[in-house]
Amino acid sequence: MGSFGGIEGVLRGAAALVLLPLAMMLWSAAALVHALLGATPRQAHRYYRGFGRTCLVIGGTSVECHGLGNLAHGQAYLVVSNHESNWDPPTILAWLPLVIRFVLKTQLLKVPIFGQALRRTGNIAVERTRTSADVKRLQTGMSERDPDVSILFFAEGNRSRDGSYGAFKMGAFATALDFKLPILPIAIAGTYRVWRPGTIWVRSGPVVLEVGEPISVEGLGGEDRARLRDRTHAAVAELRTRARARLRARGIDPGGID
Repeated sequence: MGSFGGIEGVLRGAAALVLLPLAMMLWSAAALVHALLGATPRQAHRYYRGFGRTCLVIGGTSVECHGLGNLAHGQAYLVVSNHESNWDPPTILAWLPLVIRFVLKTQLLKVPIFGQALRRTGNIAVERTRTSADVKRLQTGMSERDPDVSILFFAEGNRSRDGSYGAFKMGAFATALDFKLPILPIAIAGTYRVWRPGTIWVRSGPVVLEVGEPISVEGLGGEDRARLRDRTHAAVAELRTRARARLRARGIDPGGID
């Protein structure tokens, strides 16, 4: 069971404040150099996974992962997850055995080194204004994506401010239908407690990651977007409930709102 307080927690939190930005810059620099030298997304992904694992070690995060048997070897997915905190991406990168890139906010591209690495290694940046320009950016990024790359959407749009589970926006599902990618629903629990939105303090503790059964989009068209969204939202909700129950079975409050 992870520790959320005490001297050890204070020392680890203070260390994380110093080490996490350093780790982000070092892994980003390595990924950027490798990308400039012509690395494929699969080759560059070692830096993504390394960054995720480094974050978990620094933060004292233990991860319990279930459902990896649902993944098909060599299959790319459109991955849809709930979004509790900024600790979600490193957890997913460290534990989900896929070559993953993100649909992310363009503001992140302005971060020195980190932003350039994100751009050069195949992530898709949008303004999240739901305009035709964002649609074009998304379609261009998906068209240029290597076929073995899975794309991760946090379909709520932004991380939850109170740890609740929100409605899904339509972009992920229109994209899945346009590019005929099966949807992989996943859910995460515990990251809200580890790194609460609006704070700079990372606390040690356990996280649960649940991977669901893929949802096929074969035979579906644009008129099925809302139904696909609702089906995926329900699947992620069920996985989230299961993940939170696993934490509670260990006597750990997952935080947030059921």
